[in-house]
Amino acid sequence: MSFSYWEQKYSIMAKNPLWLFVLVRLLSVFIIQTWFVADEFWQATEIAHHLVFGYGYQTWEWQEGIRSVLYPAVLASIYKLLALVGLEYPFLLIHVPRVFHALAFAAGDYHIWKLSGMLYGKASAHWTAICLMTSWFLEYCAPRTLTSCAEMVSLSVALCQYPWRKQKGSCESGYLWLVGIACAVRPTAAIPFIPLCLQHLWFTHSKMWLLFKYIVIIVAVGVMSVGLDTWYYGELVVVPWRFAHFNALSGLASHYGVLPWHWYVTQGLPATLTTHLLPFMLAALFYPNRHKELLSICLWSVIVYSCLGHKEFRFLLPILPLCLCIAGDLIAYELTSYSKRKTQLSKYKSVAGFSLLIIPNLLSVLYLGLVHQRGPLDTMTVLQHDTPSHKSNVLFLMPCHSTPYYSHIHKNVTMRFLTCEPNLQQKENYLDEADIFEQDPLNWLHQEYGNTYSTLKEQVRVSGMNRDPVNTSDFGEYSELNNSSSKFSQSTYNDMPSHIVLFDVLKVKIENFLLEHHYQLCHEIFHAHIEDGRRSKYILIYCK
Repeated sequence: MSFSYWEQKYSIMAKNPLWLFVLVRLLSVFIIQTWFVADEFWQATEIAHHLVFGYGYQTWEWQEGIRSVLYPAVLASIYKLLALVGLEYPFLLIHVPRVFHALAFAAGDYHIWKLSGMLYGKASAHWTAICLMTSWFLEYCAPRTLTSCAEMVSLSVALCQYPWRKQKGSCESGYLWLVGIACAVRPTAAIPFIPLCLQHLWFTHSKMWLLFKYIVIIVAVGVMSVGLDTWYYGELVVVPWRFAHFNALSGLASHYGVLPWHWYVTQGLPATLTTHLLPFMLAALFYPNRHKELLSICLWSVIVYSCLGHKEFRFLLPILPLCLCIAGDLIAYELTSYSKRKTQLSKYKSVAGFSLLIIPNLLSVLYLGLVHQRGPLDTMTVLQHDTPSHKSNVLFLMPCHSTPYYSHIHKNVTMRFLTCEPNLQQKENYLDEADIFEQDPLNWLHQEYGNTYSTLKEQVRVSGMNRDPVNTSDFGEYSELNNSSSKFSQSTYNDMPSHIVLFDVLKVKIENFLLEHHYQLCHEIFHAHIEDGRRSKYILIYCK
């Protein structure tokens, strides 16, 4: 089969595609200005900020030891370098790690492009590159400091180094170092490579030698990972075991939501692949033998992911480049057959195919990157300027982890948010702090920050109680829940906050408290056009 048509058409890409990948991914640093998931900050830059600058909030995962410090340590090295050269400005602390991630993403793209060329040829590699660069979800995630992104990049490079097809008999095991490091960061990285490692052991000409190399690499990476985490936590910690126990065995991960087993197939892949889903499905249905290596990895991984109750779009990141590799080969295969006819219709079809790939994905990434859920980041930018002194005191009355924290404000001011740790102590009728607050926001505020005489007097009049209005036993029910439910609750304090941050849907519920304590609306910040439960269209900042 001749691929000359596409080789000429995309000769620039064939010469140096890495620079195209770098350009596209660096653009994401400017385009992506919105909130996606809390882990982007709370499990990455917040921990790195604490490591370097001595302050930053450590969530319950870091007190229970189910996260490895390896990934935040990489980001901490960036922070440390900025601090050493006197450039620890909030803007650079926020965006330099994003640039680093975008460049890492470009390296991952480049290796998937090479993998496509090795498996399917140059024309397929060209269209794989186009699929990678036109994927809205990859562009949306490229600058985000997520462990899932680091996992995806490591596995992409490892897949390129893996001995495919004619090299199956090789004893080369260098790829396993990257897989091991990815597993140290996020143990789920082992899932796509389990069948590949078994296959390599089966086909190699020297099984015992390869097995010995596997053992050496696993032990070396394990010792490094355990040693680093033990140093960080101050006790012997095996993070992969604790991670697996929490997510797969204890059932506590369900605290953050459980989705049906078919969710990845019916919603996860369609949403993340969008227009690339059609060529991927056609390739899987009509050319399964041609794509059996990558297709089997995707199928195996989705099956394993589907067995876990807690599911998220980002958990598909490790296999999305493989899906796009398959989709790119299908497009190249079909368009090559059209190009042989050398008709005007075949050219129109190629242009239409390219437009179908780029236009919906471009619109999606622009809206989701510039508009939808931009409120949290804009809020922290406002607070950077509105909290000039250490006397500032910020209270976030939002679903937990709704904004970045110290890593964005870079000031050691007092801040508090509503916590939402799972039921680690297995208590009956457990409620986390955010749920307790949502049951009765006004009473929670009175319990935590006191009450004015006029408000309590009104409550006494309405309830018909004849008792001292300053008797805090009126709120004993909430106090008991708060004290018993939250192992890692932030310590209660009575200093009135200088700033209160909330979604506008909450305003009507706590308006009396705001009026009693003379808070004024200082900022109204757009968040999203679509309301999502406790998260509404605007974020409000009240201040004194």
